[in-house]
Amino acid sequence: MPENPQSESAPANARPPVTLAGIFGPEGRLKDHLSEFEYRPQQLEAAECIAHALEQNRTCIIEAGTGVGKSLAYLAPVALALADNRKAVISTYTINLQEQLVLKDIPTLMAILPELSIRPCLIKGKGNYLCKQDFDQALGDLFHTAEPMFGRLRSWVARTKTGDKAELPFDYPHWNEIACNNDTCRARECRYFDVCHYYQVRKRAAASNLIVVNHALLLTDLIAAEASEDGMGVLPQYDILVVDEAHHLEDAATSTLETVLGDWELPTLADRIRRSLAGQGLADCCERIEGISASIFDRLRNRGSEFTISDRLDASEWSKIVQSCDAAAAELRTAALEIQAVSTDAEDEDKERLLGLSRAAGRLAEAVSIIKRDPQAELVKWCEASPRQSRRGRASSQRVVIHDTPITVADLLWDKLWSRTQRSVLTSATLATSGGFGYLRSRLGIRSQPDERLIGSPFDFANQAMLYVPAHLPPPDREASPEYYDAIADEIARIVEMSQGRAFLLFTSRRALDEAHTRLLARVPFPLFRQGDMPPQKLLKAYLESENGCLLGNQTFWEGVDVPGTALSVVIIDRIPFAVPDSPITKARTDAIKAAGGNWFADYSIPQAQIRLKQGFGRLIRSRTDRGIVCILDTRLLTRWYGAEFIRFLPPASRASLWPRVQRFWNL
Repeated sequence: MPENPQSESAPANARPPVTLAGIFGPEGRLKDHLSEFEYRPQQLEAAECIAHALEQNRTCIIEAGTGVGKSLAYLAPVALALADNRKAVISTYTINLQEQLVLKDIPTLMAILPELSIRPCLIKGKGNYLCKQDFDQALGDLFHTAEPMFGRLRSWVARTKTGDKAELPFDYPHWNEIACNNDTCRARECRYFDVCHYYQVRKRAAASNLIVVNHALLLTDLIAAEASEDGMGVLPQYDILVVDEAHHLEDAATSTLETVLGDWELPTLADRIRRSLAGQGLADCCERIEGISASIFDRLRNRGSEFTISDRLDASEWSKIVQSCDAAAAELRTAALEIQAVSTDAEDEDKERLLGLSRAAGRLAEAVSIIKRDPQAELVKWCEASPRQSRRGRASSQRVVIHDTPITVADLLWDKLWSRTQRSVLTSATLATSGGFGYLRSRLGIRSQPDERLIGSPFDFANQAMLYVPAHLPPPDREASPEYYDAIADEIARIVEMSQGRAFLLFTSRRALDEAHTRLLARVPFPLFRQGDMPPQKLLKAYLESENGCLLGNQTFWEGVDVPGTALSVVIIDRIPFAVPDSPITKARTDAIKAAGGNWFADYSIPQAQIRLKQGFGRLIRSRTDRGIVCILDTRLLTRWYGAEFIRFLPPASRASLWPRVQRFWNL
């Protein structure tokens, strides 16, 4: 950026120095580039708060309500701060936001600030990119060439410029075997290094000053930097960090830092060894690995969908699994050594592939050793079981995964991230709980006092939206009766009859969704689109094309879905979205809070549910012209002490608990 754009030698028509008011103000630059521009003082307020924190080398936490335009509000001050060869990293949780930043917001920023040198780059995790070396090996492997999709894959490989899996127009079932990975990557020693898709994007990132990543890669970078000899990770060193969708950072860190072992991993490796080293004397070892894997995971099947291992297995049962894990680790280490020995006489290309298999065996041996260790105070060891889908989409046997998960990530985030990054911005439309950021700071380990700002939406919620909590409904309970679901379905039917469909029905559990779907089929004349019946994007497209449908969703459709206009006029939420209290991670965290003398319900469950409820509410009003009703079918909002706390910190819509008032609002 020029130090003095308005110098004495500058031409008379040169632009004045860039200011945030000159970008976001009523007559600012943004007005000239956006046909739908509306001056939003909240956007300027957010940008100025962020700029002040960056100037003072401080952390900044901002909740910016729906419609503020938070992406540009942080991009502009970050761009202005990219002087003196500084670099910034923007981390998001969802692909949708990444695409919005790269395809829309950053190009807009570059158009309105042409005098700045803004060099953006999107980089993804290693496994998202095709490995040319491993694809060469696949060309000679019947396992791949016999795959019906392989011909289409081969055509795509010949024309792709990026090697990015996201651009593959179909799912290739064995992508992991041809993707870049740490086991087989030769880096600079690979003959494809100069044209490697992954290293090409890393090269672009090194030359960029505005790098877009997801939370998983941000956290993986911290781990890689810690493990490397030179302290360098996947990302180039950066001076400014923006964490958008920051309410997901704890979950992303938890997933990145946990150790996971799935029931397919040992058999898959054994199969790869068998295919790669036929006739090399490893067939018996592979068979033993497969048998040991079965002995581990068969003991964990049919015990529930999610459970803490110490709650379901007694000491004797766990001891047998530990013995099997010891045997598996020993076989894997033996296989690693034998593969390494075979590789010494192999040609260069085959040698590196075999050494990659050896490293993969060693890595799995380490994972098995971690999984079988005695439970640690700071970790929870748990198991997840779900129906395994066959190639034809039918459920077959159970898919089982063992997790060794950190109970808290606060210390690590402080040590590896916040204490080392002076200029940090955390933002989202849903960060605050009960009007403050104490919960977020405690969960994410932010120990310095940050600048904090809670910025409301520019929308007129009092006139645009109504919050309806039907007072006549029975309160929900964990063992909901058929009569309860009948009452819920009747109320949903009454609301969507009034709205003529055009509704999102958001549920906190799959069971509640299916119970409602079954009943609504006979109660409403509008098409019903149920999550799981087709991929999310296709489901949303079908809903929009119907013009009067009702979309029944859980998880995916609570956030990140933008349906402005009359296509969505009602959002119905079945109950307060408390986390399932006996899920392994939730139980471990609430137990830890109790052990430390805290109140698990007030300190953890309520804040989590507040954030989730705000996300669901936020689906409705997406523009100044939107209008509609959010209905929460949970009378605890009216009858329990914590109900008022939830309602108080939702957007300030008009409120009703009786039907006639809802009708009056709708008919205005």
